[in-house]
Amino acid sequence: MIVSILIFIFTLLVLVLIHEFGHFLMAKKFGVKVEEFGFGIPPRIFGKRFGETLYSINALPVGGFVKLLGEDEVGKSRSDRDFRAKHVGQRIIIVVAGVVMNLILAWIIFYTVIISQNFKVIYPTLEGGVYIGYLEKNFPAEQAGIRVGERILKVDEKEVKTLEDPRKFIKEKKDQSVNLTLSDLDGKNVRTITVTPKRIEKDFLIGVGFSPIALKQYQSTPQKIFSGITYSFDLTKLTFVGFNKTIHDLISGNFGSVSQSVSGPVGLANISNDILSGGREALPFYFWFVGVISLTLSIFNALPIPALDGGRLLFLVIEAVTRKKVKEDVEKIVHQIGFAILLTLALLITYSDISKLIR
Repeated sequence: MIVSILIFIFTLLVLVLIHEFGHFLMAKKFGVKVEEFGFGIPPRIFGKRFGETLYSINALPVGGFVKLLGEDEVGKSRSDRDFRAKHVGQRIIIVVAGVVMNLILAWIIFYTVIISQNFKVIYPTLEGGVYIGYLEKNFPAEQAGIRVGERILKVDEKEVKTLEDPRKFIKEKKDQSVNLTLSDLDGKNVRTITVTPKRIEKDFLIGVGFSPIALKQYQSTPQKIFSGITYSFDLTKLTFVGFNKTIHDLISGNFGSVSQSVSGPVGLANISNDILSGGREALPFYFWFVGVISLTLSIFNALPIPALDGGRLLFLVIEAVTRKKVKEDVEKIVHQIGFAILLTLALLITYSDISKLIR
């Protein structure tokens, strides 16, 4: 357990450092002075200065920051190395650089996992189901055109609700043909396939492995070339569907559902421990998990929420379009309020995660 937690903390550190390194790199490129490069949220635990930049470790390991000269300050720019003194286009690049770094890292991880798994990868879904995990060569399912990753909805007219249902329903038909109602991973493109089970000793099989986890397989050359990018796009769509559901549950007062669907660092550390307890065989799944976190950080930071990169980007876009800066004191207050709200949410999510662990 302790080793798993340390691995997760190190993973989180790497993800945050890569994000903040994007801001750091672009700030340096455009001549902006970086006053502090911090991991975690203050108060500061440790800090050491190298050159003109203070590198710090802070008490709450739920994020990180790069403090730029002039950022969040009000008044006249102190020098040409002040963030506010740079052209709006340069400031936009500095702000979005962290999001881009996390996105690129997610692509690299997903490509690595997908290729290592022979272009087959876990496809998260919001609802549970039973899916085709693999096909046996020269068995009825393969010959009938059933594909890995399809969801099985019915066997004849019987609804499939549990993992055991399709096995049981097919076995009941013995060597008689059965109609399988299938859909794609998103529940679309529903079709019916007729197969006749093959007798193997005393059993009747169609040659598939059923899985409670959806799998996506990339088959054509273009699919394989763009697999890491399209997979990230698929997860992004799913993230926004989940986000909309969370907002709906909050408005409806369904706080129990929100608590179950949202996790912070403590909840993610627990998931990390569950994965790593599987030993070396679970490492590809853990690597995939890290890619999901990196992509989620990219998506979340891009949202137009005050104090996040997306919130800062919104003010810069307004400036670029109107050619007039938003009043610095107004922007500073908005970001301070946003930071306070985010910190409160982080504490509530942490409390929820801890509560789930001790139940």
